[in-house]
Amino acid sequence: MKIFFVFVLITSSILSQDDSIIELFPGTWKMISDKIEYYEEWRLINVSELIGIGFSIEEGDTVLSEELYVKKFADKWAYVALPVNQTITLFALTEYSENKFIFENEEHDYPQKIIYEFTADGKLNAATEGIIEGELMRRDFSFIRINK
Repeated sequence: MKIFFVFVLITSSILSQDDSIIELFPGTWKMISDKIEYYEEWRLINVSELIGIGFSIEEGDTVLSEELYVKKFADKWAYVALPVNQTITLFALTEYSENKFIFENEEHDYPQKIIYEFTADGKLNAATEGIIEGELMRRDFSFIRINK
């Protein structure tokens, strides 16, 4: 009985780690940059789906760059990107901790990895990674939450 309790406790803590997605993503995130005013806005639809949009503000107009989804399919989380005028791409959650999520699709041209890391001070460090012409390329993005 004691072994069963320990197993349930460990299993539930592991399962709740990836479910922290629904607590951390929602809100409006503004990229910290002098060059562009870029945002990601995430809404919780239910316990297994978030919908987001990526957009910029250019000369006072909102310009949509992509539709985003984080969705649980058969107990596995996935990140779905639908950039404007491009095809949909699915990235599987391959690694996670309480506040960091790594989604991967090795078949995609770029990126092959999308990384979201939420910090205790309300910031979000995101990155895209992939191999282009045999070299690892990485782009880092720093966001602050401006609305929950």
